[in-house]
Amino acid sequence: MTPRDIRRAVERQARKSARKAGFPIPQSIPSSTAVAPEEPTDNAVIDTTPAPEPSATISTARLSANRANAQLSTGPSLAGRAISCLNHTLHGLARHTNGTFKLLTTEDPAGFDALTQSLLDEHQTATPTQLILVHGMAESLWLAQRAQRLQDTCLDPDTGDIKDEKKFSLYLRYQTTHTRAFHKSLNDLIKLRAEQRRAANGFEAQKHKEEENRRKIERHTAQMALKDAQTRHQIAANAVQQGNARCHVRNFERIFAEELANHCAKNDSQEATAAAA
Repeated sequence: MTPRDIRRAVERQARKSARKAGFPIPQSIPSSTAVAPEEPTDNAVIDTTPAPEPSATISTARLSANRANAQLSTGPSLAGRAISCLNHTLHGLARHTNGTFKLLTTEDPAGFDALTQSLLDEHQTATPTQLILVHGMAESLWLAQRAQRLQDTCLDPDTGDIKDEKKFSLYLRYQTTHTRAFHKSLNDLIKLRAEQRRAANGFEAQKHKEEENRRKIERHTAQMALKDAQTRHQIAANAVQQGNARCHVRNFERIFAEELANHCAKNDSQEATAAAA
């Protein structure tokens, strides 16, 4: 790079910085008064140090006016943002930057509401996640139908030939994308319900098992109580039987003593009679 190229690059950078800062653009040196740079010799060293930026000043009044004008700028309004986000809408088949779904002015909102309600009635959503998936299904199906209608505009109504292959291919890709999104939401909904059903069945099985264990404990407790009562009854019966046996024994001893005494008295009387004879 020659010294002239370096000087011109420095001047361009200085003018650019001045424009960004709002300063007056410094005037370049006229070509008639410019000093031609010396041609470097073979052993000369080229100085590539950038020249210092030209100093520029701004008046206090202008600086205050700039600051006041900057305070008046509050950015675009919400309505302006909503309008500007649709400036580049060509076909309405792609999601917007914020991911929201919008109906075209040529479409019937009641038809979209009816489609959404029919899907809600069919799948009977029970959780917020299921509700989100069903709404995603409705939006994807609506966009796929929109893509199909746009494809029909690219066909000749008499021959069925494609009039605009580029647009037709674009609409076909969007239709495929939204159809896949519909089936993905449907599959996610089916998997979610299956997992929730397995979790509910597992909870019911655990609850049933706990109830069965409780019933087993109650039956075991009742059987133990019955056996204890039977044992107590048997002990009481044995005690009564032993008491009756003791009563019989005492009566038997008394009767035996009486009979023994009568027998002894009878033998003595017989011996006495025999001795007297």
